[in-house]
Amino acid sequence: MVTIATRDGRPVRVRHMRPEDGVLLERMFYHLSSETRYRRFFMPLDHIDPARVRQEAQRLAQIHPKRELALIALAKESGSDECIAVTRYGRIPNTLHACEGSIVVRDDYQRSGVGRQLFDLLIQSAMARGMQHMSLLTHADNAAMIALVQRLGLPYHGRHSVDLYEMDVQLTDGNKPFFPFTAP
Repeated sequence: MVTIATRDGRPVRVRHMRPEDGVLLERMFYHLSSETRYRRFFMPLDHIDPARVRQEAQRLAQIHPKRELALIALAKESGSDECIAVTRYGRIPNTLHACEGSIVVRDDYQRSGVGRQLFDLLIQSAMARGMQHMSLLTHADNAAMIALVQRLGLPYHGRHSVDLYEMDVQLTDGNKPFFPFTAP
């Protein structure tokens, strides 16, 4: 576990996702705006059945360490831990060194610096595990996500496709990755 901070100094703890985090993911879903849900899941999810939310949250909390990694950001709210952001990557099938990444930050923590720090930890983790390329798919008008990738300082190539923007980030910058976590 590592602690990061928001721009205004609030502590946020980051650790590997655990199977029991499904309940935290479920609660986080209900703190996401319609726009954030759409940007992350690429479909409107305003009227989704709560049972489906619970099922998907439980599924997303099940991590297969040989092919994926997920980091969860936790903040204390009313005395208990709440999930405020999640980032993850999954190895692209039939490849050894390429993965697909994603991130979602709760609306009330967007633009607080948490997303950048959390995504940087994911990149470092992917590099430490031998990943050389990370593919990211976002909406073409998602300026925040595109800027996040640009601020990483790593080479990338972007490609527009209809209303989407796909980025291939090169994770080999010549520096040895700093990996702040022990294996899950």
